[in-house]
Amino acid sequence: MFVTAFPSDSEVSSAVKNLFSATASCEPTARWNALVPTDTQAPMPLPQGQKHVTHVPILEAREIVEFVLDIDRLLGDRAGSPERRIRMMLIGYCHIMESELMPTLIWNQLRLLHGLAPSWHFTRTTKNGMTKTCWFPKEKYKEIADLAQPVGQRIGNIVSSVWEARLRNVFSHSRYWLGATHVVASGDLSPISRKRAFGSSGSFAFDEVRERYRAAKVLMLQLAEEHAKACRTYK
Repeated sequence: MFVTAFPSDSEVSSAVKNLFSATASCEPTARWNALVPTDTQAPMPLPQGQKHVTHVPILEAREIVEFVLDIDRLLGDRAGSPERRIRMMLIGYCHIMESELMPTLIWNQLRLLHGLAPSWHFTRTTKNGMTKTCWFPKEKYKEIADLAQPVGQRIGNIVSSVWEARLRNVFSHSRYWLGATHVVASGDLSPISRKRAFGSSGSFAFDEVRERYRAAKVLMLQLAEEHAKACRTYK
């Protein structure tokens, strides 16, 4: 089914900008730690009292931005078939939404707004008060949505509307084929995927794939821009 209520480019950009704007007045050291991680388990000894600050996430941010821009350059070749363009968009969408950096940066900004210390180990607190690691994108995006609502940040609604776990699963596990106008999930139609590990069969209109890729791309690029801008305030 084609979902029509995808956020516009301006809505996505505005949500990201508002999030970083809201944390601009937070305590400087805490905000810095929410932008650039201190690695307490670095594989190298440090003098007593010193901390290892890693800029690996910044390198990751640069790489994923270049990756997205390369996808867009490939999509700029109008000679390609619609199917080829959809395949490129599926790659770009899943690569963006499965990245660890993007949700962790968002999560850390939300933690600041809740008065919580930044952390680069993405966790959630269960109803029983237990702390559990969020390993999968769906866990991270749910946690973001739960934290965003109480502090009035639209970023939670944005990521929830852009993320589609079934599309990610059928693509990442190659449990689909391209029809004339849809990405068709194999699901129960295939004796291989009938075990239901990745959901039942269904389809995603090419227009939906285009919209999800567009929104995910804007989300990642705007996040990278706001992250870089915030880091520059400490120079």
